[in-house]
Amino acid sequence: MAGTGFFDSWEPKDTNNPTPSMPTPMTPAVEEPVVTDEWPKGDKSEGFEDVYDAISSAIDEHPLVAGTPAPAKPPSNNPAWAAIAKARIQAAKPNTTTYVFNAISGHPKSGKTGVALDSLTDEEIEAGAEIIHIDFDMGGESTRAAHHHGKTNILTINPWILHKNPSRVPYDFPATYQNVMDILLAAQEQSEIQDAYVVEHGELPRPYLKTVVFDGAGHWLNICETMMKVEDLELGDDGIAVSGKKATVQIGRFNWNIRKNRYNSAMTALTELCRSGIHCYLITHLKDSYDSNGNEIAGAEVPNWLKGTEKWLQQRTVMETVKERNEKGELTGSVKSYAVLVENRTSLKTQGKVLVFEQNKEGGTWHGWKGLRDGSFEHPDDVIAE
Repeated sequence: MAGTGFFDSWEPKDTNNPTPSMPTPMTPAVEEPVVTDEWPKGDKSEGFEDVYDAISSAIDEHPLVAGTPAPAKPPSNNPAWAAIAKARIQAAKPNTTTYVFNAISGHPKSGKTGVALDSLTDEEIEAGAEIIHIDFDMGGESTRAAHHHGKTNILTINPWILHKNPSRVPYDFPATYQNVMDILLAAQEQSEIQDAYVVEHGELPRPYLKTVVFDGAGHWLNICETMMKVEDLELGDDGIAVSGKKATVQIGRFNWNIRKNRYNSAMTALTELCRSGIHCYLITHLKDSYDSNGNEIAGAEVPNWLKGTEKWLQQRTVMETVKERNEKGELTGSVKSYAVLVENRTSLKTQGKVLVFEQNKEGGTWHGWKGLRDGSFEHPDDVIAE
């Protein structure tokens, strides 16, 4: 049968004996990677060698890690090698860092801000330790004036920015939001400066940042929600315009992620400060909770913050107040406030109720929480409720 096309010119081939015209494939030689003592040159390595050399030299210069062998030169200009080298140095240090990101919740005037501002020892104050207090509700300003008068180590900052032009809403929410983030980023820069100073001099500078107090979470949540409505979704010109029904019905389920992301920007910044050894405190009031039918649940108050805030924390403290009553059930004016550490990621030991202050007709007594100062949350001089 002729003229069938392709099969007319087909011939069988002996696959066991390839023809001379078909050379046998050769396996290419594999070159061994070259590792040298010099950094590879290229755009990615520019400026990176100085960083690595600084990290290497810090091993011998830093008194906490003296004698630790220097790491070998990395085989490539991958920036991750510097991070690995830095992690090795960190791992060689004695475990002296205490990681404190403690949320303190409670009723008004229960001592939330007071214990945070009282978190420095006399020795730390003498050495130049400072507290940056981001004070949303003026609780810190009044506490500092009443109980820390003359102390220069508590830096109370009012984060609110007022409108410069006439407005029915006094606060400029976009400017306030940015101001808060700028303060947190400045604190992070200060932490990095301190770390570099310790590497060079073997001690902390004067002054130095020990503590950041973010006071309070409820105000920050409101700022982030208003920012979402005004700036991100353009639902109104100010905080009043976006409070109406129109704004409410036009917010989709996924739009609330905008508020969440803005809120978590501060939580992320505080987490990084905690990672660097700065003690961080998140202060908030309590709010009522409700069942599925909208009925208030008595005695089931919860912290006034965004759901999921707990996952950012290392510790969580609740302030409990006990108000004394006489035989007739009338308030006597005497109050005791206790701090209860209900969650602690860094220890399994429970401390019990720490008596923070007693308020009475004789003038009262501030006991404080000495265990809070070093991050151990326990101290032999703390007054523990029986």
